[in-house]
Amino acid sequence: MGGIVGNNSLLVKIGDYGEISYIFYPHVGYETHFFDSALAIYDKKAKWHWDNDWDISQKYIEETNIFKTILEDDKIILTIKDFVPVSHNVLIRRLHIKNKLDKKLNFKLFFYESLRIGENPTKNTVRFLEDGCIVKYDEKYIFCIGSDKKIDSFQCGNRYSKNSAYVDIENGILMEHKESYGLMTDSAISWNIEIDEKRSLAFNIYILPQKFDGDFSIITEQLKIIMDNNEHIENLSMNYWKNVIGDIKRCIHPEFRSNKEIYSIAKRALMTLLMLCDKDGGIIAAPSLHPDYRYVWGRDGAYIAIALDLFGIRGIPDRFFEFMSKIQNDDGSWLQNYYVNGKPRLTAMQIDQIGSMLWAMDVHYRLSGDRKFVKRYWNTIEKAGNYLNLAALNFTPCFDLWEEKFGVFAYTMGAIYAGLKCAYSMSKAVDKRDKVKHWEKTIEFLKYEASKRFYLKDEERFAKSINPLNKEIDTSILGLSYPFNLIDVDDERMIKTAEAIEKAFKYKVGGIGRYPGDIYFGGNPWIITTLWLSLYYRRLSKVLKEKNDDRADRYLQKSKKLFDWVMKYSFNGLFPEQIHKELGIPMSAMPLGWSNAMFLIYIYENDDIIIP
Repeated sequence: MGGIVGNNSLLVKIGDYGEISYIFYPHVGYETHFFDSALAIYDKKAKWHWDNDWDISQKYIEETNIFKTILEDDKIILTIKDFVPVSHNVLIRRLHIKNKLDKKLNFKLFFYESLRIGENPTKNTVRFLEDGCIVKYDEKYIFCIGSDKKIDSFQCGNRYSKNSAYVDIENGILMEHKESYGLMTDSAISWNIEIDEKRSLAFNIYILPQKFDGDFSIITEQLKIIMDNNEHIENLSMNYWKNVIGDIKRCIHPEFRSNKEIYSIAKRALMTLLMLCDKDGGIIAAPSLHPDYRYVWGRDGAYIAIALDLFGIRGIPDRFFEFMSKIQNDDGSWLQNYYVNGKPRLTAMQIDQIGSMLWAMDVHYRLSGDRKFVKRYWNTIEKAGNYLNLAALNFTPCFDLWEEKFGVFAYTMGAIYAGLKCAYSMSKAVDKRDKVKHWEKTIEFLKYEASKRFYLKDEERFAKSINPLNKEIDTSILGLSYPFNLIDVDDERMIKTAEAIEKAFKYKVGGIGRYPGDIYFGGNPWIITTLWLSLYYRRLSKVLKEKNDDRADRYLQKSKKLFDWVMKYSFNGLFPEQIHKELGIPMSAMPLGWSNAMFLIYIYENDDIIIP
């Protein structure tokens, strides 16, 4: 399964065996440093942590961002607790080794790395310092690896050579070369472990990245400070997470407040989303490289910002809106996605992202009641509103939310409607209503025209796109109604559209996909789309109940069944993008921010606040 640990500058991906796969630094999502770490035990021969005879389990420690990996064999239990404090850019690995036997154990424990520094790795130097730590550096960055248990041996080598530290571990003896240079340097440190029968020992490994100016003393002094204050640093971080999440029970729907599992997953989902938020305001879609989602999409960021706002976390969404306002195009639009430093990455136009941004900003304003927020960003709001106004009048084509097809899409028009309506609503807070009065007519025009243009009379449901016409069933058509409210949730045409979507998917494991012909990662049910239909059915049930329509309970039960399916695949609170349609295992990115956000929206006390 693996997991992530991080703060808003350093994000670390822990792999399925407890290895450090890669590190993002100095931003969340950028740059990528492939760490390729490994642990090995040597007792007559090398046993790596990926060897088959380990029993491996992984989970987060409750209400913390400490990720625990337990490796157990017939002799020892090796527990790894990975943790990144909020106050320092350092990965702290707490190793706890328990002797299961009735006799003393003696073996060597090795920590290995073949770190490649940066997005485009160049030649680097790895060196063992007299301070008792390993440093690896190039012209931009330096990484320091140290321990609060005295290192007994070391090796600095080159991965594919005779002096490789990996080869030394296989042989059980590190050659203690103090320095090596090349494109694929590697290193190892080792400890001679002695544990009495049924006893344990524990110590920390510290991994620090920094910008490098040629001075080793800066990072070695920082290592010393962190080691001397380790307990205080950890306590500070634990208090931070408890305070930033706060008491979220009051935000949870009454139906779920006494459900300990949902309460626990909600906290984990919030902590996960916070780890996707960069110090400069960008929010990445996922900390994944395959697929590569470590970028800022306005759409994903909007859903994540709304989820954080709903649960009382206001400052980070505000910082995200500031980031987006700085990178807005002069015409009021945003591009497909961006690096976390604000530079464009993909430049296609997806107009739904512009609508999503204004929708998220309005939800933030409605929750906070802060008119100064609207005043601060009014220029951003007005420019985006004017862009959407023209797009609505012209039914302007663009790429769809799945980034696959070009046309005029139902979801896009829903987002345009919501965005323009939200911008118009916010105009009142800054006394600009008269200046944008023309938006109101466009909102009315879109409300009338969209229902006519997208409706398929023969199929008795709405189309995925017009111009070109695409009659394919697609879960994103729900965006016409939920959450964007362009089509009333209880419009019989929308109800039949939702039921057609539900019937279109017959996966072995259940769940709802994007569209029946999907081939992305083989075509699977998604967390987002399953929650989407569940959210639509729940809101439909609420509206029908208010009208004393006896169908209300049936749709509520449909909603609950879909939500229960999602709960089966939370993976310790880390929601992936997809679930394999036959094996029921996570597929594609995990955790995916949007999946976590949709879960949080579902369990929120009342989703009226997000409906434009």
